[in-house]
Amino acid sequence: MTSLRRFRGFPVPLTPHDRAQDLTRLLDQQQPDELWVFAYGSLIWNPCFSYDAVHTATLDGYRRAFNFWSVISRGTPEQPGLGLGLEAGGRCRGVVYRIGANTLAQDLEALWQREMHSDVYQSRWLTLDTPAGEITAIGFTTNTTHGQYAGGLTNAETASIIANACGENGPCRDYLASTVAALARHGIGDDTLSTLLALVDDVKPA
Repeated sequence: MTSLRRFRGFPVPLTPHDRAQDLTRLLDQQQPDELWVFAYGSLIWNPCFSYDAVHTATLDGYRRAFNFWSVISRGTPEQPGLGLGLEAGGRCRGVVYRIGANTLAQDLEALWQREMHSDVYQSRWLTLDTPAGEITAIGFTTNTTHGQYAGGLTNAETASIIANACGENGPCRDYLASTVAALARHGIGDDTLSTLLALVDDVKPA
């Protein structure tokens, strides 16, 4: 498949020191009274932290997309899968979780260990609209200059990759289906993901 030529090797993991520095950098930028995390993919249905409040949320200026190669969690170097990221342009509806104050330090460490395995994600503060008003939350957007970036795939290419990939956390197709189902549980529809899931299920096994 020609799209696989864009995959430029195995991701280099960040060290614990690198992750700690990135977290410190972000917290030095803002120190809100309440700490919220924006979930738009697997964090919706499998958060790695405790929380004491949750709202649906809308982010303007970014869209949800399968836009980076997954070679551990949902794929392998030989058969890469794809991960969900945020890319500039459009709008994304998801969920914001408020991390509990009693477990804040350990929850942030767990979040950075999971989301910042490599620097394909960039941690940043995002402004979201929620039923409770405007909230500033931690979010993870895709680094479009990174070697794992897989932007520009067609729907057919994306569906074929997702249908045939499987990693340590299971099939890439299940990742997509779980996200669609989790969004629906929160009353959020995503026609793009639902259409993609239908395309994936129509793909004949390689």
